[in-house]
Amino acid sequence: MGYEVERRPVTIWSEGSRLAAEVVRPSAADGPRPGILLCHGWGGLKEHLAERYAKPFAEAGFACLVFDYRGWGGSDGRLVPAASEPMLTQAGERTARVRVVREVVDPLDQVADIRAAFAWLLSEPGVDPARVGAWGSSYGGGHVVSLAGGEDRVRAVVAQVGGYGHPREAWYAELARKRMADKARGLLDPPIPQGVDQAPGLRGTPDVARQFGHAPLQDAERIRVPTLFIDAENEEYNAPAFQGAAAFEVVRQNAVAERHTFPCTHYGIYGRFHEPALKLALDWFARHL
Repeated sequence: MGYEVERRPVTIWSEGSRLAAEVVRPSAADGPRPGILLCHGWGGLKEHLAERYAKPFAEAGFACLVFDYRGWGGSDGRLVPAASEPMLTQAGERTARVRVVREVVDPLDQVADIRAAFAWLLSEPGVDPARVGAWGSSYGGGHVVSLAGGEDRVRAVVAQVGGYGHPREAWYAELARKRMADKARGLLDPPIPQGVDQAPGLRGTPDVARQFGHAPLQDAERIRVPTLFIDAENEEYNAPAFQGAAAFEVVRQNAVAERHTFPCTHYGIYGRFHEPALKLALDWFARHL
């Protein structure tokens, strides 16, 4: 028998944005518990993780935190002053017309939100800050690698079907640099690319200018903690050079690392292979937290 589980909604502040979050933890823990921060993918919501991942982790004795990135789910959207508003040059409370921008996929903002959520979890009463790990899936798989590469308080990592950067082909570089210039000059309305670029089959607008500078594979070079990669053998979303095999080869040079694959495409890890992938993650955290 595992632990009974309790859940409670909380709010996390991330650089002025309020993130909707939920703690999922053992209800009668015997002393401080190890913690796990769970980070979803491209446009996922905390509800996708709370029941299928955080709850089993909590039943095994881990205090878990799930959350929505800014602009998604129950979290604040990004506020952009209307172009006709005067410059906000005075500190304090002001009234101004703004645009609320939602469902933009900005990896740099998302990683900042992850860092805020991780700091929140470390300071949660009943959580042992010396035993906190990070789990991420899909786009979040790359994000937790970035987190662990720059945050020495992460004690263990599980990166599931992650993406670890983007190819730097000439067409992509040209597009990203054009978007940078368009944003800087205010040629987009609002100056965050809502609905400008598309990712076929995925919800939300990718901020290509910001994605261009996102490089989890480079962040992987700084990881020094046990890291597990769980991958789909027939991954269709990422170029081979930016899939789990590449990240694993980087991490294993400096840290304990393992990689397991399943005979499926990206979403098979959430369906047919959900249970065995979940068990791999549970066993990894049990060993290393």
